[in-house]
Amino acid sequence: MKKLLFSLPLAALVFSCTEWHGTSLDEQAELPWDSVSLCIDNPIAPGEELCYHIEFNLDTLASNDELANQLAIVLRDSVLRAPKATSILEAMTCYADSVEKEWKTELAELYDPASDFRESLQYYFTIEGYPAEKELAEGEQDSIMSYQTTTDCFLGGAHGSYVVHYYNFNKNSGKLLNISDIVPAEKEMLVLMAMGDQLCKDWDAKDMTELQEKTGITMLGDLYLTNNFLIEGDSITFLFNQYEIAPYAAGLISVKLKRP
Repeated sequence: MKKLLFSLPLAALVFSCTEWHGTSLDEQAELPWDSVSLCIDNPIAPGEELCYHIEFNLDTLASNDELANQLAIVLRDSVLRAPKATSILEAMTCYADSVEKEWKTELAELYDPASDFRESLQYYFTIEGYPAEKELAEGEQDSIMSYQTTTDCFLGGAHGSYVVHYYNFNKNSGKLLNISDIVPAEKEMLVLMAMGDQLCKDWDAKDMTELQEKTGITMLGDLYLTNNFLIEGDSITFLFNQYEIAPYAAGLISVKLKRP
């Protein structure tokens, strides 16, 4: 049974700039937010009482400007992976359908009534998106909007997965910011060195070799200037998800540096 919960009229979710409804940013002090949600609970097999759970909860801008349009495009293309969808809700439905189709056959096998592990295999897939909490530097105008998404799922196997992504937008232009917009090319190596030094400090390691031995960091890949970052006042936090530079057991790896 699919449960649709949303507070924004569907017409306001079309991705064309001209279709957004709401007050322009110039006319208000705070960004106008609404939420769109989709919740699906379906039996893992015909006649089964056990269900799998798919849920999306995304805050989206209700204003009529380029910032709202660009956020919607990111939610559609990068978060929900449905570039042909014409609304957030349609993108949610397309993504949920693809997840359901991909895993339904395998789930039915995992939940075989004869399995000793049947009760522990509670399948779920959830995505949440909301404005990221951040601090402003003293006297700094809030010119960047940061948005955070979390994906939490168990799709069978040894363990689940938890992934966090940050998206940063220029409020005036609506542009999605890349790390190259924040860190000049001539400072890239300095920031990478600072990242390594800070991680060693955070984990009480004398160098990168000891850091890898203690934590697994860089076991799967070298440090790099990821686009998964959060601007907070005069600092920048880089975030690496599971398997990006370290094994699953290392968890999420974050490193906070002074902003270049």
